[in-house]
Amino acid sequence: MIRSLFFIMFVTQGKCLSKMFLFNYIFFMCHRNYLYLCQRYVPKIRQLMKKIVFTFLLLTFSFRLAAQIDYLEPVRPFSTYKGELGEYYRSVFSLLNTGFQKQPYACFVAIPSFSPEYAMSVEKKNGRYTLISNTLSRTYWQAEKGTVKVETKSVVISASLYQSLGAIFRLVTEQIQDLDGSSAGLDGVVYYFFSTDAKGKEQMGRKWSPAKGTLMERLVLVCQSAYMLSKGENISEPTLAEEAAALLKKLQQRSKEEPDAYKKPMYVGIYQVGPRSQTLSGKQVEELAHFLDMSAEEYIAEQMIYPASLLEKNVSGYVLCEFTIDKEGVILRPHILRSTHPEFAEEALRIVKGMPKWSPAFVGGKPSDSNYTLYIPFRPKSYRAK
Repeated sequence: MIRSLFFIMFVTQGKCLSKMFLFNYIFFMCHRNYLYLCQRYVPKIRQLMKKIVFTFLLLTFSFRLAAQIDYLEPVRPFSTYKGELGEYYRSVFSLLNTGFQKQPYACFVAIPSFSPEYAMSVEKKNGRYTLISNTLSRTYWQAEKGTVKVETKSVVISASLYQSLGAIFRLVTEQIQDLDGSSAGLDGVVYYFFSTDAKGKEQMGRKWSPAKGTLMERLVLVCQSAYMLSKGENISEPTLAEEAAALLKKLQQRSKEEPDAYKKPMYVGIYQVGPRSQTLSGKQVEELAHFLDMSAEEYIAEQMIYPASLLEKNVSGYVLCEFTIDKEGVILRPHILRSTHPEFAEEALRIVKGMPKWSPAFVGGKPSDSNYTLYIPFRPKSYRAK
């Protein structure tokens, strides 16, 4: 545009151009350059913004603050995800399952936040026990469509390792935590586990970056070692077989001692459930507020009247109700933080408002006001069984 202005000055031999002509010319040249830039760069900018928005949605979807649960958690069907997220899950799992048998004996998938996705399958092929791994060439959501390649490797393993891995996967995918919310975090890895039960039904569970020292951490470490072994890395198969056998024994022991622990509903998410450790004024609580004579859960179970229309349709859900317990133990200002259905919220408020006095929190040896968040699960099966 500047060259063009010099050209006009030269043609007019330095004579002054009218202000209106000069203004119109500059406007025309700027507009033309703007259209050129838009045609050239807007598609790329749109593509970049699309990835940024998708990244934000992916991280927002997975961001939860929560206590760890030492069981696998439910997997939401991938078909229920819409838009970019749905396309991502369907595409990446399709690639990672390349060459794997349709009915999983023991299949492990890892979805890291910022590195390539990978998977491992334990299979029996042509009478040989095999570990097969698939690794993507780059992180799928960062790549252009059609540019991601799958690297497949495999290794033959012993019958004992094959059987131990199969038994571990069947056990952990049978014991899925009854969970409201999600424990996935902003960074880390989400692990998926698949197996097939004795009736031929596929079972699955997921876990986000398990805490150290937990059984789920040991499960992930065994699976990662098996994956590395399939890729030809320096992993001792006998040592891995020992670790798998020890983990299986520990899981079986827990199942015997606590057979129904995973069936108890739990909430995991951004809200802190239970009594606050600090008062409304920020002072540290010496004795937490608590329900008298019985637990709050027992009282709720006794008082609950399941909404008839939801019970008939077997609709389950939960409510988070926050309230203040004053110095006298009286509940004040109950309100709903989260509810999966308005009728559940209505019933939760009815129960909370009808509660007798609590034992208040104590600070400095004196009763004090404090807040409490009550988790109220609604489960048709449990309600009918009481």
